[in-house]
Amino acid sequence: MGRRSDHSREEIKEMAIDAAAKIVETEGFQSLTARKVASKIGYTVGTLYHVFRNFDDLVIHLNARTIDEMAALIQRGVKRKRSPESRIRTMTEVYVNYATEHPDRWRLVFEHQAPRGLPTPELMKVRRDVLFEMVAANLRELSPKHLEQEINHTATALWSGVHGICILALTGKLYLGGAFSMGKLIDTLIESVLNEFRNNRLPD
Repeated sequence: MGRRSDHSREEIKEMAIDAAAKIVETEGFQSLTARKVASKIGYTVGTLYHVFRNFDDLVIHLNARTIDEMAALIQRGVKRKRSPESRIRTMTEVYVNYATEHPDRWRLVFEHQAPRGLPTPELMKVRRDVLFEMVAANLRELSPKHLEQEINHTATALWSGVHGICILALTGKLYLGGAFSMGKLIDTLIESVLNEFRNNRLPD
């Protein structure tokens, strides 16, 4: 039987997100259900839905936490890097390491689909572009002469490429030698994109 008033609404929310994260980490994101989360924290599904609007809302909160964790790790990693290029390389290393160590948490961020027609929640809007903006900020520092359009284009191309290589590697579709090949491909991608950027040409 679920408890009724042992914790505040905010405490139940945090407990639920913690439990959801553990389920995804240990059983995979496809095993995540409201019933499992409620059981883990000792409350009923009904109580869970007094805290979250629905199951998708719970997943969105978990995904927001995942992005916050990645962003915090990246910020910590680049803190002592002096050049924007070294910070960009460190960003990708930390991002790839997180994706490799927490593949189901990472994949849930990008594979969860909210019901069709619903707008992107504000919770995710403020986080959606945070990693992209970190790349863009370093590109601006690397070459202030570039137009904002060029900076945004290059940041999008670079981060999309890193993300795509991660997906291929983590889903077993990168048939070139596993993690070593993933790292080598990402190094090649970064060098290629930054060379284009330095030469003041928009990537095709």
